[in-house]
Amino acid sequence: MNRLTLAWRNISRNHRRSLLTGGIVAFGFASFALAGGFMAQSFEGLRNNAIRSGLGHLQFADARLFEKSEDRTLEYGIPNAGKAVDVLRRDAEVETVMPRIEFFGLVSAGAHSVPFAGLGVDPQAEAIGSEIPKGVKQGTWLTPGSHDVVIGSGLAKLLNARVGDSVTLLATTPDGTLNAIDARVSGIADIFIKELSERYLALPLPLAQELLTVPDKVSRISVLLKEPAHETEAAMRLTHELQQAGVSLAVRTWRQLALFYQQVRVLYLGIFGFMGAVLVVVVFLSAANATLMSVAERTREIGTLRALGARSRRITISFIVEGILLGFVSSAAGTLLSILITLAINAAGIEMPPPPGSAHGFVIHVQIIPLAYLLAAGAMTGTLALASFFTARRAARAPIVESLAYV
Repeated sequence: MNRLTLAWRNISRNHRRSLLTGGIVAFGFASFALAGGFMAQSFEGLRNNAIRSGLGHLQFADARLFEKSEDRTLEYGIPNAGKAVDVLRRDAEVETVMPRIEFFGLVSAGAHSVPFAGLGVDPQAEAIGSEIPKGVKQGTWLTPGSHDVVIGSGLAKLLNARVGDSVTLLATTPDGTLNAIDARVSGIADIFIKELSERYLALPLPLAQELLTVPDKVSRISVLLKEPAHETEAAMRLTHELQQAGVSLAVRTWRQLALFYQQVRVLYLGIFGFMGAVLVVVVFLSAANATLMSVAERTREIGTLRALGARSRRITISFIVEGILLGFVSSAAGTLLSILITLAINAAGIEMPPPPGSAHGFVIHVQIIPLAYLLAAGAMTGTLALASFFTARRAARAPIVESLAYV
């Protein structure tokens, strides 16, 4: 009879205790796996939001723009931006290129005047690479060559403006003079972040260049890559292609620019790491208690085995094998339980409340992450094996006479 068969018989013999311990391990496994799936969903959502917010996978700009703020409009702008955009669009791994002008100004509608954060964009490229055009709930997104603007819902409320209303944009040009143009509100966008919603104003790139009197000049160029994206390799390749065309620009990946993503990622890892540690401790204590009771009931059995010549090490290993086997079986049950709970949660469409600084919540969609399942199985099985080792080692080393006389 091999050790696995003997271990399974010992587990089956104490079926109530084994079911209780296995149930604790299965629920611990499920909690671990579900937390990993929720964390993966959160990270993926944060990544997509960062990239699709306009950052793109890569950003090209004057090196000084990444280090400090501009003292005047387009102080570190990219001249002859059309040449750089053409070079980037020719790369086979680039999905779209989004040249952008960022500036501040004052927008007036009737008797209301409100500061705005302006964004000159390529309407077609923005519709591909950004989520904001999809958030236009009233009216339509920008069309190339138009004199239209799209404003955030918060800004529309402050201006008391509706789709079709005329507005006047006032901004400072790079040489310090004021310029103004008239435009029409073509759409109102539902912006995720409340503060941005109250300042957001997008307009076609040529119209922004006309307002600022800067033909063929942009603040930065965002590049969206085809998935799966390899940002580091693409950054090196595209920088080389630009240099060959006589264009010298600095490049940053979205991870370098999305500080909020990095901060939230560290926070989530800390939270879920702490939760995982608590689960391991709970399972360890439960398993140790169950194993201690099993060892106490089998003390005379252990003494008999010792009297027949079995070594303490062999007896300890037998209990460890029982713990590992129970861990495998419980992990299998936990896997099934995790998948069922995941499918139920995803089908329920549960919506979480808005995160801090956001205007809308999000629907929970827990992912099934094989790595999380493997880590959960390893953690639960290892915990049972460790608990079995500590409780069985002491009993296996007790004097034979005491073990045989144990009641």
